Amino acid sequence: MASLDEELTCSVCRDSFSQAHPLPCGHSFCPACIREALSPHGEGKGRFTCPQCQEEHGEVLCDCCPIPVEDGHPPMAVKTCLRCEVSLCADHLRPHLERPAFSTHLLVEPLGDLSQRRCSAHSEVFRYYCVDERMYVCGDCLLEGGHALHKVKPLKQVEEDLKVQVKRLVVALKEITKRERQQIMERVHQDCAKVRDDMSQTVNIQHYLNLLLAETDPFLLIWVRLFQLLCTAMGIGLLADLNCPLYLPEPICMDRKHILEDIESKYREFITATLRCLTELKRELLTSPLSLDTNSAHPLLSISDDLRSVTRVKSRLPCAAHPERFDHWPQVLTVQTFSSGTHYWELEAEGFWDVAVCYRSIGRKGKEGNAFGNNKVNKWAGKARAVRFCTFLNSVLCWSVTCGAVSWSLTQQHNRKLSAWHNRRKTRLTYQMVGNRVAVAVDYSSGTITFSEVGPSNSLIHLHTFSTSFTQPVCVGFGLYKAELKSRISVIKV
Repeated sequence: MASLDEELTCSVCRDSFSQAHPLPCGHSFCPACIREALSPHGEGKGRFTCPQCQEEHGEVLCDCCPIPVEDGHPPMAVKTCLRCEVSLCADHLRPHLERPAFSTHLLVEPLGDLSQRRCSAHSEVFRYYCVDERMYVCGDCLLEGGHALHKVKPLKQVEEDLKVQVKRLVVALKEITKRERQQIMERVHQDCAKVRDDMSQTVNIQHYLNLLLAETDPFLLIWVRLFQLLCTAMGIGLLADLNCPLYLPEPICMDRKHILEDIESKYREFITATLRCLTELKRELLTSPLSLDTNSAHPLLSISDDLRSVTRVKSRLPCAAHPERFDHWPQVLTVQTFSSGTHYWELEAEGFWDVAVCYRSIGRKGKEGNAFGNNKVNKWAGKARAVRFCTFLNSVLCWSVTCGAVSWSLTQQHNRKLSAWHNRRKTRLTYQMVGNRVAVAVDYSSGTITFSEVGPSNSLIHLHTFSTSFTQPVCVGFGLYKAELKSRISVIKV
């Protein structure tokens, strides 16, 4: 019953409540904390953040309605059109539902930020899903021919397929629950029947012994006395209290300890399996495509043809000179940058490796201050932002931002020891990874970077979390420092 108490305990104020109030992300809190999260705070405009997972929720305003007066209620959107890229209230949604010209427009639940549904390469809204690559693509991606031989589905069909899968899952879970319940009830009835039989035999024996004590035949009384002395010598005491009132057991109750333990165990297994499925689905939805930037790769790094793997080599590869190429540290950045939303990636890393999240303004030339997590921060970086009114100070600003670039990294050394780096500060981690799979999660709005190990059962083992305030778009970077250890990093398709 401990797990039930935990579920009915608010994660914010630690008070107990009788009725759960779940958020869209699945977490539950007490009514007072829910009201506090829903209350407007300045420019929040009705949006709020889950106190436990920091996922943003709330209402979306209609893009077609004028700005309401100060005392009026803002019109809320009921649908978002992915073709028009606008959120619509009930009145402005009516043309999409009635006019044939809008019949092909895809309507979804209100979305506050459409940037996560745009292709980073073509800035077009995702309208298709590549089953082979397990990634969302836009119309321009299909025209380029990169998915010509792949199985591609429209998002509407993907939605229908997911609904069918979810319905099948719900039906299967109901059948499993029903079958388990029937088995438990059968076991309960069998145990109750056995208890009734045992109690009936006990009552018959006690009644028979009472009849023996009431017997007046001297011969039978001698045997009864000998039996009493034998039980007393053996410490049994079966006949010591035969003259007391007949013991009548309490009515058999179904709420037995072992029955509750069995039900709770089955319930915990069911919840764990469901949460595992939902967690894997959430990881897949949060995974953003990553491809390595060959222009930034050091000559000692070999990039695969699909731009998803990098390997450390012993001899320098022939590479054309490029201003974005690292010339000292064997590092490489990804093409994609991210300035909003929540993102998740899984990597397979071997040898002496470094996985980082950084600004693209990180220095590329020379040794000093250009390694991941070891960037030098110039004191002019913050001051130069306020002086932009002359050409000279503008040049100082560009120089200071480059020098003030920062990165956050997780490093595994040759002895498999882990350490976290930021602003030349090293944090040694006591945990040592068992496998080679690393998970990276970035929440841009809350400024968190979380590194975890992906266990054998796809469970996440927390390694380290950075907390900061992002001021520029971020990208992912890989560093491989030992060729002798066959160091390599690959982006895994979740």
